[in-house]
Parts: sequence; structure tokens; C-alpha cells
Amino acid sequence: MKKLNKKQKLIILIAIVAIIVIIGIIIGANAIRVNIANGEYNSSNSDSSNGNLLPEYIKKGITLGGVTGTLESLDTSDATATAEDIAYGKTAYVKGEKITGLFVPKNNLKIGDFVEYIPDQSDAYLVQGIHSGHSSDQSITQEDLKWQIFNINDDGTIDLISENSTNQSLSLQGGTAVAYNNGVFLLNDICNKLYSNNNLEIVGRSIKREDIEKHLSEEGINNIYNYNSGTNSYGKQRTYYTYIYYPKIYELENGSGINTTNVKTNGISFSDNYYTKPTTDSYSRASSSLTGVSTLFRVENNINNYNDNASYNMIQNNEDYWIASRIVSTAEYGINWGLIKYSTVDGIGWSEVLFGSANNGIGNPITNNIRPIVTIPSNIKFYGGDGTEEHPYQLSN
Repeated sequence: MKKLNKKQKLIILIAIVAIIVIIGIIIGANAIRVNIANGEYNSSNSDSSNGNLLPEYIKKGITLGGVTGTLESLDTSDATATAEDIAYGKTAYVKGEKITGLFVPKNNLKIGDFVEYIPDQSDAYLVQGIHSGHSSDQSITQEDLKWQIFNINDDGTIDLISENSTNQSLSLQGGTAVAYNNGVFLLNDICNKLYSNNNLEIVGRSIKREDIEKHLSEEGINNIYNYNSGTNSYGKQRTYYTYIYYPKIYELENGSGINTTNVKTNGISFSDNYYTKPTTDSYSRASSSLTGVSTLFRVENNINNYNDNASYNMIQNNEDYWIASRIVSTAEYGINWGLIKYSTVDGIGWSEVLFGSANNGIGNPITNNIRPIVTIPSNIKFYGGDGTEEHPYQLSN
């Protein structure tokens, strides 16, 4: 092995010393960093002339390089908040970790916003012919629907409406009193069975007249109560002495008068279910006279009839659908009963006759889709979205 000369030995020695110095500097710097973090380094006499040491970078009560710290470290180890408790898009530290909030305050919600709502799985709903007047039974299955905010109610509850009506339809037989008696109940019961969520205590029902009226402008409301077809007008009261058959539920309705010209004012409204299960009751005949008050409900497809574009667009659906509210027409030669419907052609109005006081038994099946609404209890939280169709709100109890 060749011996190193003095110059080579000197170079190696210098290199070793340099390495030792560098290692010492690294170890020392690391120790200082740890001590600073732990609040253990305190030197009031150190030189801070480099100007890089600021109070907000040093722990409060510690002096480093002549600079006294103001930084206060916050212990978040006992925090219990979750992302769903913090406003959507805001950040906070919990248990030493930074989290981004998902909670959406209800005052941020808007009519028309999308919500991801998943009802309980349900078997098909069987509508028997004896209850619809139809010649055969109908099986209506649950559909995968998108949902939008339809009503923001004063009591803190939120109503969601399906973006579109169902693809499946309900047929009610014209000319049969049983179809009129059961119509409102069947629509609400179908929506309840197919689109409720028991865990979240969310209850489904059909859209009804009152839902529409909430979104109408003053012009739209006036158009309803000033409606006049020429032979009939809203609120028109008439008494009949020859055509005096009536569907059984009519005995209970406001505006009805059986064997009297005085009409009922303490009865059920046009949207009340009344029944707790479908009835096979059909019709009766008054012994002397039959009195009725017209409740015609007409809303044209005109944006001026609505308070805002969002509600107009939601109601103006691309399919004809039932509205779970009864309607009475006091025509010149007798009373006609039916349900309200939305029509892509005519807007909201008469659905054709389900039963007439002449009881001539003439009628065709009247078929329309179904438009469910679900009511979200006030305690349910909205989180994790911005209300767009691509990023709908989520729900949590």
C-alpha cells in the first residue's frame, strides 16, 4: 500500500474536521428548533440583527435573539366538532388537524336547489280496480328520482319535490264516483309508501293545490279567483233539483249542500285525505235538491303567474301529472267532480269529469303521472354540497 505524503494527510484531516463541524451545526440547529417548539429555548442576549425573527413566530413568553414571542398555541385535542358541524367551505382545527366544513345553514338554501334524497326501499304499490274504478288493478313501483327544494316553510321544515313526475301513471276511471272518492287518498298514499324515509322521519305525499298557490304571484292568484268561463265562474253557487246524484265524500266537503241551499263551511277541504284506507263507497242521491259551489282552479303556463323562475320551472313539468286536490264545477245542467291536474298544453286546471250529478255512467280512464313531495323535518341537517345538480346537498339527522 502506498504511503500518503504530508500534503495528502493534511487534506484528509481538513475534510474530516469540516464534516464534524457540519454535523455539529446540523445537530445544534435541530436541538434549537426542538427547544423552541417546546418553549425551552430562552436567550435574551442572543443577536437578532438579521431581522428574520418576529414575535408572532416565537412562543408567547419566550425570548429568542432579543425578541419576545407572542405566538399562542391552542390545544385542540379535546375538540368534538366534525366537518358536518362547521359551515360549508370554512376551515377549523380539531384534534390538531385542519378540517373543511360541510354544514349548510338553512338560510343558505334556495328554492330549486338540488338535494340527494334516498327513500326507503319499497315494494310496488297495488291500486285495486275496485278503488280506482278502473277495469284492472295497477302496480306502481318506486323510481329513482332527483329532488329539488320546493318549499321553505316557516316551521323550519323543507319540502322537496321530484325534479320530474314519475314515468309511471295512475289511471282513474271517469264516470265512477269511487274514483273521485279515493283519488286524493290514493295519490298521497302511493307517494307515502314509495318515497318516505322512516329513519329520517321524512314523509312523502303528492303535490296539492296549496303547494301551487304558495308560488303564485298576485296576478296568478287573481286569475284563479276571477276565473270565468262564460257559463261558470270560480265561487259560483247553484242548486239543482233534477240532477242530484253525488259521490259519497261530497257530503263531507266544504261548499256542499245536500237537500239544502245552505252549503257546508266546517267540512273537509279539497286537499284533505279523509280516508285512512281506500273506500268502496260510491254515490248517493239527494232526496230533494243538491247545491254546490264551483272551485275551478286555472293557472296558465305563464311565468307572470309565478313568484320566481325557479318555482315556475319546477311546476312546468314535461309530463301531465295529477295534483291531489278535488275540484267541483257547477255547470248549467249539474255538478261535475274531478281532480286537478297539470297539463303541458293547458297548465293547471280541470282533469275531466270523474263523476257527474246526472250519473250517466259515461267516462273514459283518465291517466296522469304522479308528482311526489317529501317533507324534511326541521332537525335534519343539510351538508356537503352547493345545491347544484352535480353537487346536491346531503341529509343527516
